[in-house]
Order: sequence, then structure tokens, then C-alpha cells
Amino acid sequence: MTETRPKISLKDVHKAFGPKVVLDGLDLDVAEGRSMVVIGGSGVGKSVMLKCILGLLTPDSGSVEIDGVSVLGLLSGERDRVNRKIGMLFQGAALFDSLPVWENVAFRLLSDGTDRDEAREIAVRKLAQVGLRRNVGHLSPADLSGGMRKRVGLARAIAGDPEIIFFDEPTTGLDPIMSGVINELIVSCVKELGATALSITHDMASAQKIGDRIAMIYNGRIIWNGPADEVAGSDNELVEQFINGRTAGPIQMALRA
Repeated sequence: MTETRPKISLKDVHKAFGPKVVLDGLDLDVAEGRSMVVIGGSGVGKSVMLKCILGLLTPDSGSVEIDGVSVLGLLSGERDRVNRKIGMLFQGAALFDSLPVWENVAFRLLSDGTDRDEAREIAVRKLAQVGLRRNVGHLSPADLSGGMRKRVGLARAIAGDPEIIFFDEPTTGLDPIMSGVINELIVSCVKELGATALSITHDMASAQKIGDRIAMIYNGRIIWNGPADEVAGSDNELVEQFINGRTAGPIQMALRA
């Protein structure tokens, strides 16, 4: 069988901020149409990895490819064309408080010149896809609960029918029931779009729900990568300690400030 080219590929990626090394030879491939979840503790480089893919940060060395094409050093117009393939659900939803919900959902469409009436109808359809009624589109983000804000953020992420969706800590700040709702919506939206998904989280319940595969970052590298249903049986001591939330083990955490 011919091996398919990964949709997203990071090879030997290094990134440091002064003396602090964050990514130290990170390798990660995400297959087209699959959902990869990257786990790891706070400050291990998950967000830096995403920013390197999005072009918000430039790696010190290594390669980042989307569809087999390097995205490092692209001119702004070329970068914009790549980013049109991408949708993103930000950790805090990152809604614009000055805009009604529907304009938040349709923000990229409007920026690209889509007619306002057409953009509004697309926004309404995407809101319905995440379980929100049409009238929600006229509300202000300040009127929404945390769970509703996440849903609106998800609707915005899928508004342009992206080929790739990034999820940054999608269940942070939500109670277990709403976390489950968001996880199910992510799974259904990614499946309906046939999109490639890359998520970062420290929520293992979420990781195992939304991921086909799970990878773990530690000391700036991927130290385990495998099917989501095999992570609990991993014989890697670092993975085993992390997913079980134990303080004792090879991952040393500061217990005092």
C-alpha cells in the first residue's frame, strides 16, 4: 500500500527564547482526515508548536510543512492562502465583544469580502451545527455562558469549511458535562467536514474522546505517539505518570512557589 503524505509535518523543530529551550527537535506528522491530540503539562511547548505551524512564531531550525509544502518564510499573501485552509478554536474562545455573535462567526468571511446577507446565513447554519438557535446570532458575546462561547468559537472555526482545524485546550474552564458536549461537537464537526484536526490539551478525557491518535510532549520532544485507545496501556513511565496525574515519578513538578 502506498503511504499517504501527512497533511501536517514537523521535522526536528527547535525553538528557544533566550536560554529557555521550548522545542528541542520535535517531530510530528498528522495524517489527512485524522485527529491528532498533543498532551503534556503546562509550559512544555504545546502552544509554541501550534504558533510555529500558524506562522505566529518562526522556529530556530527544522521544517514545518502543510500539504507537503514548507510554510516557513512565506510572504504575507502566500501565508494568507495557507491560513484560509485553517480554522481554530482558541482556548478562551477569543470572541470580539464589540461584534454580535453572528459577525464573530462570519468574521473571516466578511474580511474576505463575502456579502453580509450571505455571511449571516452561513453563520446561522454554523451556529445550528453546534446546537445554537438563530436568535443567538444577534446576542453579544457578553450575554453568553462559557459553554455557549465555546460553541460560538467552534462555529467560527468551521465557518469557512476549513481543511485543517486547531483546537487549543477546548474544554478549559468548562464543567464535566459541558466538556462532554464540546467534545462530541468537535468530533461531529470534524467528521462532517472531513477535516484534519490537531488539538492540544491536558484533559485526558477530552484527548481520548476527540483524538484518533495521541502524542505527548516532554522536554521539547514527542516522547510517545500512538492510537488513542492505547495510551492508557503505554509502558512509557512519563506518559503513565501524566495520564494518571501522579506527583511521584520521572516528571518532577515544583510543589512550592
